[in-house]
Amino acid sequence: MGAVPVQDAIDDLAPRAFHWRLLALVGAIILLDGFDIQLAAFAGPAILADWKLGSAALAPVMAASLAGMAFGTSIGGRIGDRFGRRPALIGAVVWFGATAMLTALCRDVTSLTALRFITGLGLGAAVPNATALIAEWMPARARNYAVTVISVGVPCGGIIGAAIASWLIPAYGWPAAFLLGGALPLLLSLVMLRALPESPILLAQRGAPAPRIASLIARAGGTATGPFLPPPVVAESGRVFGPALRRSTIGMGIAFFASLMAVYALLSWVPVLLSKAGFPMDAAIRGSMILNLAGVATSFLLTWIVLRVGSRVTIVATAIAGMAALAFWAMLLHTPGTSPLAILAGVALTGATVLSLQVMLLALSAHVFPVECRSAGIGYSISIGRLGAILSAFGAGVLLGLPQGTLLFFAMIGTALVALAGGVMLVDRHMPPRHAPPAPNKELAPNDA
Repeated sequence: MGAVPVQDAIDDLAPRAFHWRLLALVGAIILLDGFDIQLAAFAGPAILADWKLGSAALAPVMAASLAGMAFGTSIGGRIGDRFGRRPALIGAVVWFGATAMLTALCRDVTSLTALRFITGLGLGAAVPNATALIAEWMPARARNYAVTVISVGVPCGGIIGAAIASWLIPAYGWPAAFLLGGALPLLLSLVMLRALPESPILLAQRGAPAPRIASLIARAGGTATGPFLPPPVVAESGRVFGPALRRSTIGMGIAFFASLMAVYALLSWVPVLLSKAGFPMDAAIRGSMILNLAGVATSFLLTWIVLRVGSRVTIVATAIAGMAALAFWAMLLHTPGTSPLAILAGVALTGATVLSLQVMLLALSAHVFPVECRSAGIGYSISIGRLGAILSAFGAGVLLGLPQGTLLFFAMIGTALVALAGGVMLVDRHMPPRHAPPAPNKELAPNDA
């Protein structure tokens, strides 16, 4: 019997219980990651009251968390490519779980800032390895939807975390939120040690014995026994800036930078914008939930569209729709007498477009970067994006303090969407439409979908 391409052995599988259990396990990891990312924001008011500080005192804490995640995505991605998705992902979960629990012991801003940076390293390392593992295990027919589930895990974790923290912190104090946010990942890591499989595609690329790969594929319902051919090497020495990937890597960096700048500007400042428009505080906070929910729901619809028309057309068209949604929402905010429901409709349209762009970019990154540098490539893209998030955290606040600051804020996000579309146009390894004929070599041949 001839050698079997390991990618074909995975793609030919029918999605079954093994795949859904794996997706549920990795999805739970990212849910907890999303919960822990926003822990400082949930606990912030109680910390300020407990330590008798002004709100500006938490600025370095928030920045440190973002900086830690930026380093963590890059470092964690490289660890995943070198040592495996499974150990990198388990290590990341143990890391952010343990350090989150230690944060409950903090008694000043300095220690809190340091621990949020350290926790951010683990939080950042989880996402690229989770995305790569799911992309490499899921059959072709379910892959994009599965990556979308992973992509929306972070905002869903934030939504669930907000609901839990809203009663936990008033009842038991802010340290309880960090204790819970740390204990749950540590408990989940015990399940991961038993149930989380390594990527068979990565094992084939690293020359693992055929029986080991065959036993993994058999768990997923496959019958291939090997020998297995790894995907062709695209990135020599695993370099994301090598000749074959340079253009796409630069484009992904630009797109992620612009996307996370826009996303974090909205996530950070929507309650403030709604409060200025006359919304009471509870309604302003619900506006943030509407923003997130609209983005999550639309992401699945756009994944369906990507499969039919390709990633380039879908992402660029969504960016253009995002600019229109921003203009519509800005007009409503600046029109006297506009009803609150109309303003919230503008929030929903903005979330449906701008937030879903980040989900599609993460799915695209899993396609752009080949197995030998997939975690590193995804990690690089997200790390560059974190820089955009850090910039937006400070830049948006400065703009809103200026005359006509609200219009400048919307102009900043609109400019980011223009840059995002430009970065996506630069990428030359897009996901093709489902009806397109397959390229002669799926790892080597880019397409212009």
